[in-house]
Amino acid sequence: MKFLKTTLLFLTIIVAAGCSSTKLTKTWSDKEMTPQKFDRLGVAVLFKDQSNRYITERAVTDQLKKRDINALPTYDVFPFAGRFKEFAKDKSPEAVRKIIVDKVNEQNFDGFMIITMFDKTQQERWVNDRSLMMGGPAYYGTPYSMAGTYYDYYYYSMGTIYNDGHYVDEVTYYLECNLYDAKSEKLIWRAQSKSVNVKSIDEEAKKLADLIARQLITKKIIEP
Repeated sequence: MKFLKTTLLFLTIIVAAGCSSTKLTKTWSDKEMTPQKFDRLGVAVLFKDQSNRYITERAVTDQLKKRDINALPTYDVFPFAGRFKEFAKDKSPEAVRKIIVDKVNEQNFDGFMIITMFDKTQQERWVNDRSLMMGGPAYYGTPYSMAGTYYDYYYYSMGTIYNDGHYVDEVTYYLECNLYDAKSEKLIWRAQSKSVNVKSIDEEAKKLADLIARQLITKKIIEP
């Protein structure tokens, strides 16, 4: 009985942890660059939703400041990020680029970080309402891999097939973070992240911000 409770608790934790997660999936850095020390690092988050942009920029800059990096949000400096089509109307690509460069120079940013969403996927997934309960210790706790004995597996499969369940929408967001040396205009670090089933923008923004800040320090991309 104790083993059964422990097994079910362990599986419940796994399922709960899988409900929402943010993690870095890829990172790249310029190996020829020495660790950078920025006096003013601008952070721009390009989301359509301005509230999400504000939350994420604040989270990232707060985490960097905790590590003695002078990071500054840009939602006041670049207010047009959420309405690009309106802003770029009747302007040439060169004119838009010049405005961005001028804004960076006006703020004396020597480093510039851009975070944007490059993909979003959505799919339906079947969730069995009682699948955790069907296997019991004989199935999940067997030393003979996941198959167990034929009667364990038959019992488990029978319960899985005939049990009630429901469909859930699983939404995955893919973000990209690029860090530039504003003076040389060179890309020095890039990371991609994956977030599944986001329930709270505040919480996921904090997770993303912590992952970015940790990587920049531990990989010696930026010096405090």
